[in-house]
Amino acid sequence: MKPAPIPQNDLLRVKELHDFSILDTPEETAFNEIVQLAAHICETPIAMVSLVDRDRQWFKAKTGVSATQTPRSVSFCGHGIVNESDFFEVPDARQDERFKDNPLVLGDPFVRFYAGIKLVSKNGYALGMLCVNDTKPGKLNPGQIEVMKVLANHVTDLLDLKITQKISDEKSEKIKTQNEVLKKMISIIAHDIRGPIGSLKHFFELNEMNLMDQDTKKVLFNMSVTQIDNTLDLLNNLVDWGKIQMTGQQPCHQKIKVRELVSDELLALRLTASFKKNSLKNLVSESLTLNMDADMFRFIIRNLVTNAIKFTCEGDIVVYSDSCDGFYQIIINDSGKGISPESIQKILSDDNLISTNGTDNEKGSGLGLKLIRDFVEKTGGRIDIKSELGKGTSIILYFPK
Repeated sequence: MKPAPIPQNDLLRVKELHDFSILDTPEETAFNEIVQLAAHICETPIAMVSLVDRDRQWFKAKTGVSATQTPRSVSFCGHGIVNESDFFEVPDARQDERFKDNPLVLGDPFVRFYAGIKLVSKNGYALGMLCVNDTKPGKLNPGQIEVMKVLANHVTDLLDLKITQKISDEKSEKIKTQNEVLKKMISIIAHDIRGPIGSLKHFFELNEMNLMDQDTKKVLFNMSVTQIDNTLDLLNNLVDWGKIQMTGQQPCHQKIKVRELVSDELLALRLTASFKKNSLKNLVSESLTLNMDADMFRFIIRNLVTNAIKFTCEGDIVVYSDSCDGFYQIIINDSGKGISPESIQKILSDDNLISTNGTDNEKGSGLGLKLIRDFVEKTGGRIDIKSELGKGTSIILYFPK
């Protein structure tokens, strides 16, 4: 037996075959009808659509045999795809030095006659063969060869439809992903940008009405400058985050110093908190580090503290850390108006958006907590909420150690 030579471009050829995502897929009527017609026209008991993989030939469609694949080393189609002509024929395998001791000739299915047409992709790669076999010697006439060529063209057309559909599905999925990202970006803008801009607007309104003394005005002005800088940084981070999400890149996990990031976010929210006479405290352990995306963590803390400010007036908002059962805990605690048990249940277990007005009737989209839940779960963690109406709320974030 003489195995077929491996072409120099075989790696590229096999890659293209795999790009079609056709290997090991279920039977399909269109392919089955082609092999049945090929067997009928050529008057042979066996016909196959054979696709030549790296180490095997796999049958997308077949009639007259039960096997779904055979080793490439013993395949007739392996010789066919490297043949100079698109048509490859073996009239009597027992008389052919390449095949006379081939196990497919000496044993089941006892091949004597083989004829096939290359299945050539648009990029010029021979992916396999449309072939017919018989247990006795034979030869195709010119009319049968022409019909086989037509049928082979139909097979390649079906394969092209497969890859066209795959590309279409991938584009649809990409569009769906991009729409989800845009929806989230709009939510982040509504939640994270509207708050700081609203605080600045409030400052300018107070200034316009001359309701502040010079010392207060100076302090709030300095805080406003910081607020603007932080808001610009937030916008830049949001654009970068959106680009990462649009291109499908994975979050950049790294060791982050939790207390430092929490301090940054509390500093950025001082002005917003001051207008409602809320105090912000960072009691996170100095030594605590988490392995996660820093921008994602900033988003989580910023949203939760902003929510705490929204529902708290003349109170305390404290961020602290703890550990429990293999998880680090980050807790955001406030002394605000609280959340009802029904709302907590919906936030934790439902995809419906829950939006409640704040103590100053501030509006919200309800998407913030849903995004936070999604982000925390992506790290392998979870979120829990404990609250009592009129007394405050604790949001507990669990991150794996």
